[in-house]
Amino acid sequence: MTRPLIHLGLHRTGSTWFQQHVLDGRDGRPPGTLPDRAETTARIVLPRELDFDALATRRWMQEEIDRATNRGSPVVISNERFSGNPAAGWCDAERTVHRLADLVPDARILLVVREQHSLVRSIWLQQIRIGGISGIEDFLRPLDRGDHRLPAFDPRFLEFDRFVDLLDRVFGGQNVLALPFEGLCDDPVGHLERIEAFSEIPLPAPPETGPVFAAPSLLEAAALRRVNLLAVRSSLHRAPPFPRLAGPGRRLAHVLGRVATEAGENRRGRRIDRIIRSRLADLDLAASNRRLSSRLDMDLAGFGWTT
Repeated sequence: MTRPLIHLGLHRTGSTWFQQHVLDGRDGRPPGTLPDRAETTARIVLPRELDFDALATRRWMQEEIDRATNRGSPVVISNERFSGNPAAGWCDAERTVHRLADLVPDARILLVVREQHSLVRSIWLQQIRIGGISGIEDFLRPLDRGDHRLPAFDPRFLEFDRFVDLLDRVFGGQNVLALPFEGLCDDPVGHLERIEAFSEIPLPAPPETGPVFAAPSLLEAAALRRVNLLAVRSSLHRAPPFPRLAGPGRRLAHVLGRVATEAGENRRGRRIDRIIRSRLADLDLAASNRRLSSRLDMDLAGFGWTT
């Protein structure tokens, strides 16, 4: 019997494309075994230790795995929230890894990583799209000393070799496949072939290979931040003064984004990239990426990574 494959994300590395277009059950592709990410997040990720019922959760997962097996389907479970939430500094990633190992000890693990500066920019734009109010400087600014009331973005997680090492130790290195997102962008078919060879699960390429959630333009993002501040209620901003204006405001921001000029986008992009590089300068990403390149037996510098 083919062993279960668990895909952990990361966020902004093609996870939604993988879930919606690869795990769609068509043309020989497998359906997602647990397609409701909200449910797997609620059962596996979110419960605190005092509330987590490992026995009941293991029984539920085994029932779902048995149901898929009886249908003749391989078991593929995909949820980028398994690798933590970037806006919260990926703070529960390690805990979730240990829970998954306890729940599905024979699983193979798939992780997709991305060049850090590009990833941070995409994560920041994503948090604005879903209701965030922080500009790039505030999003990346360290918390004031002693202010640890809520989890915040933690750049140290971007040293990905450490997370891959944890996966290796928990599941066994032979059971962990980590791939660069840039390989998916350059060669989607080859990306899926590598996952297929590792997992022993057929993954014919879907006809749709483009992104599912494209980032807003930087001009639209600037407008959205103001709309979110005034009108959009979310876990990123719980008390906007004018929530009834959320719909019209977001539509207006989208209209503004459509008139963004290439010169303006390039100017805003250069400023954002300078800030990201400055904020990440204290990390030794080059050393981390060299260790990761060695672990993956892959030249990440060829994909634009700092080495």
